[in-house]
Amino acid sequence: MAGSARKIDMMGGGAATGSERNPTDWMVGWQSLFWGSALVMGANLFLWLWDYKFAFTAGLNSASHEFTLYYRTLFWGELVTLGVFTGLWYGWLVRTGRQVATEPFSRAEEVRRIAVLWSIIGITSLSIYIEASFWPNWDGAWHQTLVRDTALTPTHIPMFYFFFPLSVVLALGAYLYGRFRIPALYSPTLGFPWSFFLLIAAAVLECMEVAFNEWGHSLWISEEFFAVPFHWPFVMYGWLAAGMFAVWGETILRLFEIEKAEEDAAGQTPTRAQAVAD
Repeated sequence: MAGSARKIDMMGGGAATGSERNPTDWMVGWQSLFWGSALVMGANLFLWLWDYKFAFTAGLNSASHEFTLYYRTLFWGELVTLGVFTGLWYGWLVRTGRQVATEPFSRAEEVRRIAVLWSIIGITSLSIYIEASFWPNWDGAWHQTLVRDTALTPTHIPMFYFFFPLSVVLALGAYLYGRFRIPALYSPTLGFPWSFFLLIAAAVLECMEVAFNEWGHSLWISEEFFAVPFHWPFVMYGWLAAGMFAVWGETILRLFEIEKAEEDAAGQTPTRAQAVAD
């Protein structure tokens, strides 16, 4: 990666040539955002169409063979898919991270890495939005009109057992990426950042709330009212998830530091015309 970083380094010595690529070009720093968002939306579309097709034909009786075939299989498929993805992605982040952590990198490469981190946070935001908007509305409508005979309902399986844990995986993965690749902000010597503590805590709390929610509906209040007390922690989850804005904020400040270092290295402050051209 250090070699590729030197190839795209155009922030330390004048204007870029035609063969050099800007670290914030769409298919350089931001391609992770496009591919990741496409995969998340593809998974959401698949689960959405699955429920439209099978919810009322196979999802009404959890003791039926059809429910086992179409929904318990989907449940286990989600968990296995997430488990395999998490193991492969985390393994790659740690293995390559340990390698690049010992190599020097340019300021242009750091800008690209910040863009990739923003991409992962953007994908995490998309996952959280899907799990906290569309699926809860469908879930509330389903349980207000149909009997809840199991925690594995057609709307719970995509929401609670796919998107909730996916948000945890993405949030922790974002930290692992920054931990090895953006040492100026997330080096272990600086301690664990509050920004990621809030974001990861939000995702973990959301998963813990699943168990609390099912206990409440099973033994306390069976009706699906959004204002019941055991739904209140969902609000705290929303507050904690604002930690993603702290991640963006601290990396924006780091970009200003990189820009200042570029100006100092150039030995002069860019003119207005140069700033506009950049």
